[in-house]
Amino acid sequence: MRKNSKRWLSILLAGTMSIMALTGCSGESSEKPAARAAESESAGAEEAKDDKEVTLSLLNSMTPGEGTAISYRAVLSKFEEENPNIHLDEETIANADMATKVQTLAAADELPDIFMLKGQMVKNFVENGKVLCVDDILNEDPEWRDSFKDGIFSNYIVDGKTYGIPYQITNTCVFYNKDLFAKAGVENFPKTWDEFIEAVKKIKASGVTPIVLGNKAKWNAESVIMSTLGNRCTGDEWYQSIRDKNGASFTDPEFVASLQALANLADAGAFNTDVNSLDNIQQRQVYMNGEAAMSIDGSWTIVEFDNNAPQEILETTEVAALPMVDGGKGNPDAITGGSGWAYAVNANIDPAKLPAVKKYLRAVAGVEFANEMAKIGTNTVIEPTENNEGDPSKVVATKFNEFQKGRQYIPVYDHQLSSGIMDVMQSGLQELLIGRISAEELAQKIQEEYARD
Repeated sequence: MRKNSKRWLSILLAGTMSIMALTGCSGESSEKPAARAAESESAGAEEAKDDKEVTLSLLNSMTPGEGTAISYRAVLSKFEEENPNIHLDEETIANADMATKVQTLAAADELPDIFMLKGQMVKNFVENGKVLCVDDILNEDPEWRDSFKDGIFSNYIVDGKTYGIPYQITNTCVFYNKDLFAKAGVENFPKTWDEFIEAVKKIKASGVTPIVLGNKAKWNAESVIMSTLGNRCTGDEWYQSIRDKNGASFTDPEFVASLQALANLADAGAFNTDVNSLDNIQQRQVYMNGEAAMSIDGSWTIVEFDNNAPQEILETTEVAALPMVDGGKGNPDAITGGSGWAYAVNANIDPAKLPAVKKYLRAVAGVEFANEMAKIGTNTVIEPTENNEGDPSKVVATKFNEFQKGRQYIPVYDHQLSSGIMDVMQSGLQELLIGRISAEELAQKIQEEYARD
């Protein structure tokens, strides 16, 4: 992905100066977008007052029927009913295709008014004048701005300015079938990595797949396992040094240890043999069929469990954090948490559209959306005023809500590290899982890409 990014960045070089003149919150233009927005405020207010027609073009991954999309569609329906003068020209694509799509549109200078932007892509988009600073939009509604949870904008801040409005927190954890554990002679969820491997061996011996993993799209092993496992070994300071390019290296012993811990797990027979040809949807189905004792997955899958899993699977499913690695420097109770994607606004948007943009963003990333998300058991960027407590249909959601209370959040690698580093790490993890590369070799390959980045 880094190569693709460089390709479109080079295409844009000739127009960089004119583009930067439109970059949100940039101090380098004679006519700042923030100033343009302010100057158009009276015109925008007049438009809102007169209910003039306006069309907003949108790009999102809110595929109908999926967890987050269910909440989004509920809020969007109400928004469209209350704002008949705002017409939405919406394109919806799969999340797996979003990064490529956004970068392709950026290269062609064809971004829609509002689009989804991944945290790791923000810096490039800001530097090339593709995204509007949203501080003014947030500051115009202090109650809304201050309702977001602490630190939720961290993936979208460049030089102290904000370029995205998050809508969802995603966490990763282990969903496990306590009955299958018990049948294999494992009474409690393991607390250490060594205990985890021993439990895996017992479960495998019982004739059940210990952990089902669908890593066909490559991101699963990195995002739902390594981001947590890495922190178990390295702790927070090492990661911050990596992110800040302040001396840490991917060949440092603590990170190599995390790769080796995953390799040891695979060597113990933890995963399904088709780990790199199964996708995450198939992974979920294998677990719901009772064919695997564990599924390491994200909080986005909770609604799928509660809506589609057989009752016996729901009743026996529990939630746990990945165990601690002996000698590790991380917090054994921490789980990954962050907002990988946010709503971004095209830097070249017609200022007359900004009042409609603000209305839309407050609707799809506000407390009503948080309440809808809470109903399906998904963590949110804003504390909901309603929840699913007492709803007997939200079995796994209720267990997850209890599990995640008070836990420290640690970053997800692919939310913050560059696409080039992620390409190497994710492809390398596919090889590591099937024994085609050693932990040391993979660490070296990642470090080489990191040094070029």
